[in-house]
Order: sequence, then structure tokens, then C-alpha cells
Amino acid sequence: MKVEWKKLMFGLAIGAGMMMMASCSDEENFDPGGSTGKETPEPTEKAFLSMRLSTGSLAGTRVAVDPTTSGRTEEQVVNHVRMVLYETKNNTVRYSWDLNVSTDGMNEFTGGDVVRGEDVPSATPTVSRFVTVGREVVKQDYELLILINPPGELLEITEQGNPRSYLSRAANMTKESLIQPYGIAADNNFYMTNHQDLTFVPEVELRDNQRMAEENPVRVEVERAVAKVVVSGVPEVVPHGDRIDNLKWGLDVTNMYTYWMRKMTFIANSGGVPNEMEQLNAGYREERYAEDPNFTRFSSWNGGNPVGQFEYLSGTPELSKNFDDYDYTLENTMDAADQRHDVTTRVVISGTYTPNGFGSVATRNGGGISFYYFKGNAIRVEAMRDMVNDRGQIPQELRDAGLEQAIENVLAWNPNAFNSPTVSFSEGGINFYYQGVCYYTVLIRHFSNNMVPVLMGYGRYGVVRNNVYQLSINKIIGPGQPVINPPGTDPDDEDTSWISADVNIMRWYIRNQNVEELL
Repeated sequence: MKVEWKKLMFGLAIGAGMMMMASCSDEENFDPGGSTGKETPEPTEKAFLSMRLSTGSLAGTRVAVDPTTSGRTEEQVVNHVRMVLYETKNNTVRYSWDLNVSTDGMNEFTGGDVVRGEDVPSATPTVSRFVTVGREVVKQDYELLILINPPGELLEITEQGNPRSYLSRAANMTKESLIQPYGIAADNNFYMTNHQDLTFVPEVELRDNQRMAEENPVRVEVERAVAKVVVSGVPEVVPHGDRIDNLKWGLDVTNMYTYWMRKMTFIANSGGVPNEMEQLNAGYREERYAEDPNFTRFSSWNGGNPVGQFEYLSGTPELSKNFDDYDYTLENTMDAADQRHDVTTRVVISGTYTPNGFGSVATRNGGGISFYYFKGNAIRVEAMRDMVNDRGQIPQELRDAGLEQAIENVLAWNPNAFNSPTVSFSEGGINFYYQGVCYYTVLIRHFSNNMVPVLMGYGRYGVVRNNVYQLSINKIIGPGQPVINPPGTDPDDEDTSWISADVNIMRWYIRNQNVEELL
């Protein structure tokens, strides 16, 4: 029997709210058959699919309200675009195409799968958008997935015939691997995908011919899969006369697990209680949060086991990032009750601290001046040694503050602690800063006080993909800590850190955090 196939065209527009797209030229079509001994009826009408990518757009936002940035050129390069269509009737991949599309992040999209402006004026490609050539598909409902610069694991997951459930699996990766060659945050290789789940494509949106599809593409917004952090500022040092040099920073408590596509969840609520789910193509980006694979009950406070879920700094590491540098990290979010230090991503800042009157300043590489600190008092190494050997030399002011007992506490911990120490420590109420190196920590805020003023309210902390968290350090009060101690289970909003911050979200969506004081 001869089967009549009616050809339809489906147009697809893809918008990246901060990114771009590229690809290869290998096209594959897959028509799954029925099971043995039983015929499964298949749709007999065909349609064409075209997509439009717009890297500079902001789905569900108003540009005048939401602060954004297109970012570095290296964050916008597109080398590979895969278009995946899932059949809604069985949640499996029906079509998986690697498109011939690319951009260097500075010039317009090019390639055999890009519609030219002379053919369809409304589809003229730019550096931030393109429309794909219409593709023939069986006419039925689909869900669309777009992958930009996808890693090999994702290419396997989205092969024809694979179930959608594969896409929901958590991916495991270290922070270091993000920027390695072919990492999801490597220069010129940033991985991006749908910003609000799969895009539903009903069969009624499929078109009768290729030109109609290209003139009426279905639009998809994509986003990068990592968050970006920037630390800046020229902090004032208080008390006056003290100084800090060689400021560096790094990220701590970074997630090792993520979803390939952001998992939508509740939006911001001024009462601090989640009660409204994020809706497709609605609301402002600043209201959005996310649910990651270790969202609930992973803090030790909540009976969880964060070890193996997060990477931690410890001891006295040499941090490498200069102020105004950037770094990338996986998304890390948590339930309101789980907003605890041991599962909250934070910035660690280091510097070489010199108390007033303690001599010339040297960088860490050249060796700063070692000193002790006890209840707001900086004490020279020689002076502490004299007081340890002869307690009668302890000034009455320090004796009243408890220094003699603090010395006993340290000696009980290590009898040789005051004998020309070369390792920083914090013990018994006394801090020792070897070569003046000190550390400060700042928990990264997501929703600002204006959005969620309730302490420990939902979404106040965490980092969400495709957001830029800009921390500006304004003031340093005191020498911080001599070592980085593992974060405890204190609630995030009861932090006694020596920094305060004001966060705004950044095409990358920008979130600014002003840190008033580092203690």
C-alpha cells in the first residue's frame, strides 16, 4: 500500500540569554519501530523544524530592569550545536542532529544550517542570533533540547532512541576540570543548554513548507551551565595605620555535582518561604533559583554527609586569583534549612597583614612579618616569647584579658608552639600569623535583602548557573584568621565573618555583593 506523506515545516528559534551556538554537519534521522509481533501506529505526516538562537536576549526578563553582560568573547564562542527532539508519547530521542553552525564570538553565525538574510530577511544572522534551515520531521508533539559545545557524555546521552531520563542524571566533576580542555567552562568551549527545561513543540506549530518554518521559528533560550564569581575593590584598612598587601582570593565549598540542565524550582518570596514555582517565560531572572542534586539534607547539621559532595580549602593555601579576576564554579543551591556553612559556596580572601608600627611590608613571596594576635592586640614574636618564658612580663591589661591562661591553653596543645614557629595556628584564643598571612571568608548571597529580607529565608545563599556574582570589598577590620578552618554547621545568616556584602545578579545575569567589612 502506498503511503502519502504530507510535508510540513517547523521553525525553531533559539535564544541564549548569555551565550552562543555552533556545530558539526552530521545529520541523523531515527524512526523507532514497534515491538515484535505488535504493530505500533506511526504518524504519517511530516513537518520541518527550524530553530533560532539569540545569545543576547533575556527570556522572561526586561532588559531595562535586569542587569546583564555578554561576558568575555571566550565565553560566547560556539563550535558545536546539537538539536535533539524527544517524542512526547514515549519520552525518547526521535531526532538528534549535529548542526553546521558556528561563531567565533565576534562575528555573525555562519554555516550550512544557518538561514541567510537574503533568503529570509527576518532571519539575518548576527553575532548573537541565528535561525536554522528548516528540517523535515514526522508531524507530532515534541520536546526540544539544544546543546551548545556539549561534552562527550552528553552526546552519548542524547543519541537516538535514548530515554529522556538519561538527561536527568547528575553529573560529577571537579572544579579544576571545568576549565581544562573540553571542560564545560573552558575558554571557547562553554557548555550551554535550555534555560527553562525542554521546549514543548506542539504539532500545530509545525509548518507546511521550509520557508514558512524559517519565517516562524520556535525560539529557545539557552544558558551557561556554570556560575561566575568576580572579586574587586580597594579596601580601606581599619584600624588606621595597619595595612594589607598581596590580596588574593579563591573559591571554597564548591559543588561537585550538577544537572546538565537547570532544574526549575520556587522563585523568590519576600516572606522567605517558597510558595510559587517558576513559570515558563515569565517573571524576572533575578527572581529565579535552582535545585541542584544535593539540595536538601546534605549539611551535617541536617544529618547529611557533605564529604564527597563538595570541595574544601584548608590550612594555609596560596590563593591564585588577583582582585578583578574571575573564576567559575558549578551551581550550588540549598533548601532554606540547609543554608549552613558546610554546604554554602564562599569566597576566601588572603593577604599579608602588617599591624601599625611593625615595620616595612613585604609580599608573601618575600616574607611578611610574623605576629600574634590576642583579643584585638597585635604582639611581636619576640615579645610573646619573653612573656611565655617569664609570665611576670605580661602587661596588666593583657593579663586582665586572659592572656596568661591563653598561653597555658596553647602550651597544653603544643609545648613547642612558641619556639620559633613557622606554621600559622589558631589555638586557645591566640592566633599566630606566620609571615603575616591571613584569611577572610565571605558567603556568597543569591537573593538580596530587598528580595528576601527574612534571615535564613529561601534562596538567600547559593550560586546559580549563568549568574555573575560580583563581590566588592570595601573595608578590612583586623587580620582575619591565620588558617582556613573547615566550615562548620553554623547558619549562614548568623555568620560572624568579617565581611558584609551586597549582591546583584549579572547576559550573564549580574549579582553584586558589596562587602563592607572583612574582620
